Amino acid sequence: MPSQRVTDRQKSASSVVAAGETHADRIATEIEALLSPFLRKGEQMPNIALLTQLVVRALADARDRMVTADEILVGELADDGAPREGRDEVAHELHDELNDLRDWLTGLYGHAALKHLGFTEATPRDPVQLERFAGEVTRALSSKELPRPRREGVRWDADDAVLRIERLRDALLSHLKDVAREAREAKATRMAKSTAIALYDERFGRVATFLGGLFRLAGHTDLANQVRPSSRRSGQTEVDATQTEPGSAAPGEPGEIERSALADDKRSGR
Repeated sequence: MPSQRVTDRQKSASSVVAAGETHADRIATEIEALLSPFLRKGEQMPNIALLTQLVVRALADARDRMVTADEILVGELADDGAPREGRDEVAHELHDELNDLRDWLTGLYGHAALKHLGFTEATPRDPVQLERFAGEVTRALSSKELPRPRREGVRWDADDAVLRIERLRDALLSHLKDVAREAREAKATRMAKSTAIALYDERFGRVATFLGGLFRLAGHTDLANQVRPSSRRSGQTEVDATQTEPGSAAPGEPGEIERSALADDKRSGR
């Protein structure tokens, strides 16, 4: 599921980008009318419309990079389930196999012999501890002489039990490595996402402030207020940061930028 803090930022970025793209030409014309009388001989008015478009493209790029990083992390976390399920399934099977062996050895040699045979503690549930514990048991059964059975004439070969435990232990170790790899990959994608958000926040503040200045210079305080960065929530406009407060516009209700664009359309006959 997409991150809420990313989607909130994405919404604000898209509204700022839309404002810049929609009003670039209009704002440029009005600023040129304001400043052109002050041009000196040999000077030319800069292309304000193009500058505005370049600025909003820079913000759109940072927004898209942030969204992509979030999507990659969502996909990466979705892959973690299978290795963990495989690990837990094998760990459960190995735990039962060791407990069954403990019961068998207790009946065959007595409780006092368990420590000598590698059962130095209760069989752990934690998969990492269980893998190491299984190794201790198989090493003890393979390298030490078995005690004398409690009943005369009874013989038991540990090889089959060792093979079963080693097979399960190897499978568990493989799953543990898969889980560890997924954890490393998830950590890397989280760091990439955090980096993308930090880059976006820094660029959003600069771009939104710049556009607000252009709108205000052109005499459109209403538009400037619509793109003003929030002082409380990084990467969002003040409008979006307060949209859930009483008296705010309902979702889908046109804001100042949209109403201004509609008014322009009516005046131009579109």
